[in-house]
Amino acid sequence: MASSSLDDSLYFIKMTGIKVAGKPLSVSSSAYSSLPTIIDSGTVITRLPTGVYSALSKAVAGAMKGTPRASAFSILDTCFQGQAARLRVPEVTMAFAGGAALKLAARNLLVDVDSATTCLAFAPARSAAIIGNTQQQTFSVVYDVKNSKIGFAAGGCS
Repeated sequence: MASSSLDDSLYFIKMTGIKVAGKPLSVSSSAYSSLPTIIDSGTVITRLPTGVYSALSKAVAGAMKGTPRASAFSILDTCFQGQAARLRVPEVTMAFAGGAALKLAARNLLVDVDSATTCLAFAPARSAAIIGNTQQQTFSVVYDVKNSKIGFAAGGCS
């Protein structure tokens, strides 16, 4: 966990990187810490600092070339025709200080917005980055408040 004086009721973490298909995003390491990052099971869509989000959107779209694009849906602007479970989706890994990592499956990366459209379950952040519940699904998330650590284990809720 990262310390922050912004709100004692929230859990702050330090994101250190994102890889798409094994390749780090083309952003500086400081881009990840340009906004405070909260982990929140009550927020559906993950919000990232704008530069990080733009690089993620571009990398995922590039890795899914050949998959027809779809129109934006609400705050989700990286959308594809089809359903997440039926598409070839790149592996995306979010890394955090202390070595914790979330290896995201298709259901943690994309969200079906209707029967024919799926969108990247991330959006640009305004004032704080938020790791939302779409990325946390199927993981056990352990909060060790006493030692200021958060851990992730796959297979939490299959």
